[in-house]
Amino acid sequence: MANSKKMIIFDWNGTLIDDVWLNLNAINGVLEKRRMKPIMTEYYRENFQFPVSLFYKELGLDVKGEWDEIAQEFGKLYIADIEKVKLFPDVVPVLEELTKAGIEVSILSAMEHKMLNRHVEMLRINKYFRFIEGIENYYAEGKTHLCRKILDESGYSENEILFVGDTCHDYETAKAAGCEAALVSRGHNTAEVLKSTGAPVFSSLSELLKKRLM
Repeated sequence: MANSKKMIIFDWNGTLIDDVWLNLNAINGVLEKRRMKPIMTEYYRENFQFPVSLFYKELGLDVKGEWDEIAQEFGKLYIADIEKVKLFPDVVPVLEELTKAGIEVSILSAMEHKMLNRHVEMLRINKYFRFIEGIENYYAEGKTHLCRKILDESGYSENEILFVGDTCHDYETAKAAGCEAALVSRGHNTAEVLKSTGAPVFSSLSELLKKRLM
């Protein structure tokens, strides 16, 4: 695959950064304010989906009447602890290996664009990426249109790009853009959920690099 892929597009949340705990804390903060029962990590990873409004609706939140308020509350709770979010330990070594192999890397995230860029800079890895694309708002509605944008601006064909993510939505994003997908199971969806897509699933980026990219 290394010879056929010219660019790897990485999802951010749950793929490069270990932030499941922070998402869970923020969601439970939203639920607690409404005196609703908190959820556990296992439930979150088995049921998380895009657009997140569908996930929130299944939790019993009034997304029709309170969507803006819910999104803002979640955003404030998430941002409050964002400096505590770290990269997965294998991220920098994998980025180094890909760079040495002449494979370009980019980020595509459902995080708001400016926040995403600030976080990438905070973690001091922006030098690796050709494109860093986040969505235009805080609603985490999806990112398929941005995948197409990167594809068009990269100059590469669909079969020269691999999309790597940690959710079923990442698979759907890659499929909609005509790219191959590979999924990593340590993020926002479990391995069992990810395997339902039919895409190859790996336990880490290191395993992905070893078995499929080098």
